[in-house]
Amino acid sequence: MIMSDCWRAYDCLYSEGFVHQNVHYSQNFVAPTSGAHTQKFERLWRDFRGGIPRFVRSKKHTVGYLAEFVFKKKFPDHRDRIHNFFWAVGELYPPSR
Repeated sequence: MIMSDCWRAYDCLYSEGFVHQNVHYSQNFVAPTSGAHTQKFERLWRDFRGGIPRFVRSKKHTVGYLAEFVFKKKFPDHRDRIHNFFWAVGELYPPSR
């Protein structure tokens, strides 16, 4: 299911086999009949963009920015995060014996 605003480019989603609900923001923030809204996604996108460096950003680092964002979302407590970070590094680069 895809929830979106009423941008015309999204009109093809139904014909492509997607369940598509939309909300017309000039009238409502939540569609009264379907309950569709994009507020959670908009907030998530805002949080992601906020973690990207403002002046030295690079497209080639986008995957890294996304990986960092997902990792920090998964482990919000920094103590738990550092433990899991080193565990992940150990899994990716096991010590040679």
